[in-house]
Amino acid sequence: MLQINLVAALAALPLLLGLGTAPAAAPAAKPAAEVQPALHGAPAQAATVQEAKMQPATVRPPATSSSVKVVDTTAAITDPAWFKKAYDAGIRLYVMHSTAWGTCDPWYRTQDQLKMALDAGLKIAVYTRDASCWQGGINAAGPYAAQLQFFALDVEPGSPPVTRAMVDGVRSMGVRPVIYSGSGMWPDLMDNSTAFSDVPLWDTNTSNLNYSTWSADYLAPAPVQYGGWNTSGTMRIGIQQKFEHSLNGVPVDLNSFNAAFLK
Repeated sequence: MLQINLVAALAALPLLLGLGTAPAAAPAAKPAAEVQPALHGAPAQAATVQEAKMQPATVRPPATSSSVKVVDTTAAITDPAWFKKAYDAGIRLYVMHSTAWGTCDPWYRTQDQLKMALDAGLKIAVYTRDASCWQGGINAAGPYAAQLQFFALDVEPGSPPVTRAMVDGVRSMGVRPVIYSGSGMWPDLMDNSTAFSDVPLWDTNTSNLNYSTWSADYLAPAPVQYGGWNTSGTMRIGIQQKFEHSLNGVPVDLNSFNAAFLK
């Protein structure tokens, strides 16, 4: 026992005399550099908006989030069978322009088309190309206003800037507001304001989506951070993925939405 203690003491002697050094601490890992997505885009042409390719976002929600297929359109649809075919094709939400084009007056077709959609099992929502027509757009739904999933305030070239009064006005009518825009539009039109990041975002980034292999995914293309959105706490709730697809003879835009957002 004495011999063992003596060996240990001799081994420790260099440290006691300052002749040895303790092992150096491992260097701290450097934090990963934050990715600043580039903001690119081109002005809209009439009823369409050309979105540029987006860079991947740094934050994605859990992979367990599920998505549903959604269509939006300004088209007049008179055949109830169209809505049934859309439902059978996997569409679960129908979003329509609800005022007469270029005005804030309710479109006479709105309630008929909303009813046909509901009868086919689809959920419904409305928007107006001019965001300042929010009141007329909601009133156009008549008795179906209570079943609206949301009213979309459209922010794209040719639209007036969205205001907090518009957002609060939509809420005052018992309807959820969302903002429709894109990373190539919002920064220029709204000076990249983050003041509306509390309002759910219906994003847009169109691509050459192949309808025959289309699988709903509201995270594709990858989200880009702008306007305070597409962070871990403000992830978009929907994405417009293709313009002007002919669905059973009707021109529609194709979208994916987060299923958890729909009521």
